[in-house]
Amino acid sequence: MLKSCLSFSTLCEAVKGPAAAFRVVTRLQPVGGPSDKIFPATYESGKYATEKRQRLNKDGQCEPMDCVLIDSVQSQANRLEQALLSAHRRRGGTLDFPLLVVDFAKYHAHVGEITSLDASHRVADAVFRDSLHGGKPFRDSEDGKSFSKARTANATPLYRLCPHALIFGLWDSAGPQGGMGAKFARVPVSEIIGLDAVPGQKTSSKIDSLAIATGAGPIYLAKDGGWTFDEKQAKEDGKKGVMKVGKEGKPSEINHGNVTPDLVFRKDKNQNLILDENRRPIPVGGFTISEAVQTTVLSLPGLRRLRFPLKDGQAKPESDHAAQTVLAALALVAIARQRQDGYDLRSRCQLVPTHAPDIELVPADGSDSKRFALDSKGAEDLLAEALTVAKKAGLTWIDQPIVLEPSSFLVELVQRSIDARAQDQEAKE
Repeated sequence: MLKSCLSFSTLCEAVKGPAAAFRVVTRLQPVGGPSDKIFPATYESGKYATEKRQRLNKDGQCEPMDCVLIDSVQSQANRLEQALLSAHRRRGGTLDFPLLVVDFAKYHAHVGEITSLDASHRVADAVFRDSLHGGKPFRDSEDGKSFSKARTANATPLYRLCPHALIFGLWDSAGPQGGMGAKFARVPVSEIIGLDAVPGQKTSSKIDSLAIATGAGPIYLAKDGGWTFDEKQAKEDGKKGVMKVGKEGKPSEINHGNVTPDLVFRKDKNQNLILDENRRPIPVGGFTISEAVQTTVLSLPGLRRLRFPLKDGQAKPESDHAAQTVLAALALVAIARQRQDGYDLRSRCQLVPTHAPDIELVPADGSDSKRFALDSKGAEDLLAEALTVAKKAGLTWIDQPIVLEPSSFLVELVQRSIDARAQDQEAKE
């Protein structure tokens, strides 16, 4: 049965209340098919985040299932922001929302632009703090001063300057007020998990095109950089004498030679095998799953907490509701755009939806939720209509990028970081 599209009137009523949330549950499969292996995110020492979760069986009883975290809440927040940034860059019009940009192009071309959708603390990030706006430190500019005073009872400065911070969260803990600085909770929460997760085994091997033998060494670190076979040209360590590459000077230490086929297991930072409770090596090999599920929840009470006083300092229900609706629509654009952009999460972890996109409106009274169709075009249309209503209510935002200049300190800090990494790499070699 075809679902009706989410209308602007439905969105407005949902934000006004008492609806609990918009919820999007997307069922996914590996792009290679249901039996294809995927590689979820790994954490310290190559660990996967596995756990048991409950589900209802055919008899309506809870039963545990083995799950693996494919993409965390924090990672999903970043992906939603990048989807919004991608949409902003691809077209103008309704998607010309406020965006802070620090342009490093003429100093460090490889860095390019850092935007408030890239920086982990949004407008409160140290990248913006240490940049200049109109020749002044950003925090000393009128825009910088205004947002530092924002609170849930007065979110208007952030709406004007960086509305996505009101969606994805902000804590201005590094600002002039420290821990008492502006603080806003994340409104959309999303994660992707794999169900019925069965761990697999990874293998490693390499056929060398030159068929370099292990005995072709020893190879030494050369005094002038690179490698040498001549001990007289080798670097020396005051205690150990001439320095071989690696421990034994084998060609494999400089990526020449075959790699013998082998199984891959988890190791600690010293390359020692990590054993499970039965003293067996733990394989690193991804998972097969019955399906992956992305659950995204957009909290409506979280939006209703925000107040938007106008120039007279008074918050009014009409302007509050208008701004809250804009933020809800902007969040829906991010959610719809992420799906449109796809789920190529990392190497060997690309997922595809198994059904058409839709969204549920979850009531606060426990009654049945209502489903609507929603794609990126529909979400952008909702945002355009919401912005029109907000402007009539007296709420506007800066619809052009605010471009900041990195301070000389920030430019030098980046250069010193580049130099430090180069020195670390040289020391390892």
